[in-house]
Amino acid sequence: MMKNRLPLLVVILLACCAIVHADPVPFGAASAFNLVALGHGSTVGNIGTTADVEGRMAATNLITQATTIGSVLGSDPYGALAGGYAVVAGAGISSGGYFNINGGGNVYAPSNDAGYNWNENPRGTLVTAGPSPLNFAGLATTLDALSLQLGGLASNGVVGAPTPPSGNPSWLVLSGTSNTLNVFTLTAAEFADANHPLDIQVPAGSTVIVNVLGASDTLGTGIYVNGVQESDTNDDGNRILFNFAQASTVTIDGQFDGALLAPFAMLTGGSQMGGTFIAAEIGETGEVHYDAFEGALPATTETPEPGTLVLLGTGFLVVAVLRSRLRV
Repeated sequence: MMKNRLPLLVVILLACCAIVHADPVPFGAASAFNLVALGHGSTVGNIGTTADVEGRMAATNLITQATTIGSVLGSDPYGALAGGYAVVAGAGISSGGYFNINGGGNVYAPSNDAGYNWNENPRGTLVTAGPSPLNFAGLATTLDALSLQLGGLASNGVVGAPTPPSGNPSWLVLSGTSNTLNVFTLTAAEFADANHPLDIQVPAGSTVIVNVLGASDTLGTGIYVNGVQESDTNDDGNRILFNFAQASTVTIDGQFDGALLAPFAMLTGGSQMGGTFIAAEIGETGEVHYDAFEGALPATTETPEPGTLVLLGTGFLVVAVLRSRLRV
């Protein structure tokens, strides 16, 4: 009887070696923000756009430009994770202008020389002391690892598939058939080609991950989903994530709707953007709309905690003792 139990014990113990973690919130607390600058190396985590931003802004370091933000606060699915803040500037705000806060959220800015106008009630509060409401170091560690993990996924979709009968022959078609997760890999040249807009053909409701290769990536034209140009008003981009695990610069010069994860890159652009945008640093951009990413990312495998390792070692010792008794 004991011999039959040993394989089961081994399976249980081996399962402890890899802890699979599926987080229903795709980017942790960063999911609640429209623009997030995490900092990495020489990119120190500033946000410097003067464009209107519909959602929240969070920067590890400074927010250096004035803008109008927050017109959708209170209507986003991850808003509770923001702790009531519309703006979090870890090192403060250096701006001679005004921030027009349309949604009434609070502003965290330890070093501040900007003015504020809360356009809605209840009026928010300017907080200039105390710890940051966001753990930027923890977010950076987690999201760096997530980008690298997603960048290592094997593609299961076809880039350059035949154009659908109702499609435009100039499109570069990305075709996937999975009802759950479709993964594509694009070169920097394919992402930048202004003459061949991307058309993502996938089953409705599926999650899409597009890994874009290269150190410097520029979107040259618009993006389509099942033949319809992406828009933050028709929810065709809220399950699409463009991941830039290799990039040091990302430029959006075509209409973009979907999540963007580029934790090692400077993000800039001149076209309208809709989604969640996470980068090392964010410069001047086009108008930014908030559309929460609601796709299902693959589960991550975490390193066991020290206590888990102790338990694991004890378990293997128990197995060894049982095996020795069976031999007697």
